[in-house]
Amino acid sequence: MANPTSNAKLFGFLIVLVGIVGGYLYYSQTIKPSEATTPPAPVAANDDLRAFQDLKLDFSILNDTVYKSLSVFGEAPVNPGITGKKDLFAP
Repeated sequence: MANPTSNAKLFGFLIVLVGIVGGYLYYSQTIKPSEATTPPAPVAANDDLRAFQDLKLDFSILNDTVYKSLSVFGEAPVNPGITGKKDLFAP
């Protein structure tokens, strides 16, 4: 019959070996060079802001009576008052 201490050393070695092999297999399958899943959009030759030269913004919503009737209720900015303890370790 084998010595119990030699069995414990053998099992310990086998556990470490299985861990190293399992870690190698796991990381060899998950760590891959980064590849773009979709190809990037082609950059246009005239990539500039000319598309925005005729942009018109509609600010008429700011003249609406509903917008002008909005009001602030309560204190602004909010005063937090006295919070917390001066000494965190005091009872």
